[in-house]
Amino acid sequence: MPNFLPTGCNAIDNLLGGGIRYGMVTDIYGESGTGKSQLCFTICARSAEYFENSRQVSVVFIDTGGTFRPERIREIAKIGKTKNDILENILVVRSFSSTDQVNTINRLANINPRLLIIDGVASLFTIEYQGAARHLALMKHLHELSLAAIKLRCAILITNMVRAVATSGIQEKSSEIATKNPNRSKRQQSDYQRELMGTSVSIYAHMKLVLKAVNPDKSVFKAVLLQPSRKQEAYYTITKNGVTDLR
Repeated sequence: MPNFLPTGCNAIDNLLGGGIRYGMVTDIYGESGTGKSQLCFTICARSAEYFENSRQVSVVFIDTGGTFRPERIREIAKIGKTKNDILENILVVRSFSSTDQVNTINRLANINPRLLIIDGVASLFTIEYQGAARHLALMKHLHELSLAAIKLRCAILITNMVRAVATSGIQEKSSEIATKNPNRSKRQQSDYQRELMGTSVSIYAHMKLVLKAVNPDKSVFKAVLLQPSRKQEAYYTITKNGVTDLR
């Protein structure tokens, strides 16, 4: 059995050293519109195709925000050209609370999937908890995820959002940023973006990718590997066939 699942995008696979790895938690975060959900759909479709002949559920997709689109999976997988409906290999769980999300992880051993995707891993926790309790609850959940990945040798992919944080007193003063780049707007001078609850997520994520827009009008994006850090970048685009290499 290989050590990883291909994403469907060669550039991102090369950046990850082969793809989404079994037994590990891979965290992907970025701004809205950079293709987090589309990458999840692409990986979901390719993985379900890979295990098409399996008699059991091979992919579990935990949807925390109502983002899952079965018609998009069909489009990416081109189901009309295949004999079987690979959607039968995908179990979609619509989580309306963090409790729903956690309970699904507790049932993984009975399902034994090859891939688990959580689209929006921290969103429900930010709504239901405040302060330190929010981080503690999320870290406990992520700890259980990392154990499940190891015990079941399951590839786990989570996505997360970004939030704006004032730079004053953290790294650079606004005046220094403005001097370095006077073309930045006032908002850009005083704010920067970081992963939502990123400190807590980083403790348990084995690999971490950030997705960035290069030219949204032409659907050009890039992925940067932060954990473990690499200088290489992967450029990709989003088409009807999912996330693919930039040509």
